[in-house]
Amino acid sequence: MKTAPPNESRGNYFALPRFIRKLRGGNATRSEGNWLEAYVLGAVVYLISYLFTANLLLPKLNWWQTAIALPLLLFGLWISWLIVLYINSLIAKGCQSVGVCADLPRRRVQSVLMGILTTIFAAQLLTAGPWLRAIGALWIIAVALNLAAALLLALFHDEQS
Repeated sequence: MKTAPPNESRGNYFALPRFIRKLRGGNATRSEGNWLEAYVLGAVVYLISYLFTANLLLPKLNWWQTAIALPLLLFGLWISWLIVLYINSLIAKGCQSVGVCADLPRRRVQSVLMGILTTIFAAQLLTAGPWLRAIGALWIIAVALNLAAALLLALFHDEQS
């Protein structure tokens, strides 16, 4: 009996991989159980926010201050993201209490808010040096492709997508 690869049987959270899977003849099931997507996206979101913050701080610091600040920035950014996630949960709860996004799960609303914030950071990276610009552009392109895939999945909706 042939078994499916670990992520093949579960589906994907993001629309782009679901749309690609649908084009290849697979199912386009939404799932929040794809650990690879979660870890990769989490790392990319953290990287973009780290680069955004470092890009704001580095021009103002000497080399020795930079050497001290960059490792401290990792911890400070982690704490900042915890605060942002808490504020996002309050915003999502408030939106649902007044009827906005009432049919969406709160974690989905939080995901959208985090995506918006990360896209703002990536857009700011477009004004930085060439490699930061490339990272920001890649994020924005990925978000645009994901939104286009979501639109196409919605237009050609079937029972599995």
